[in-house]
Amino acid sequence: MINAYTLADLEARVRAADARYGTFASTHEALGVALEEFQELTDAVRSNVMQDVASEALDLAAVCIRLAMQIEAIYVYGER
Repeated sequence: MINAYTLADLEARVRAADARYGTFASTHEALGVALEEFQELTDAVRSNVMQDVASEALDLAAVCIRLAMQIEAIYVYGER
């Protein structure tokens, strides 16, 4: 189960990214953003600074959740 603090942080990251960037233009764009976030997570793991690792993990999760939400909105609810 996701604790309340982590969930709130994740939701804030999703909302902020949606407000700043809007929807992904394509799944390819989303993949590019996810790969960039994965590289940042990799760098954080190598630096061994746990606060940075946690932050980058949430950034990557936010990208994946945004993609899933956008796909669901289009293909399940028919929104565009």
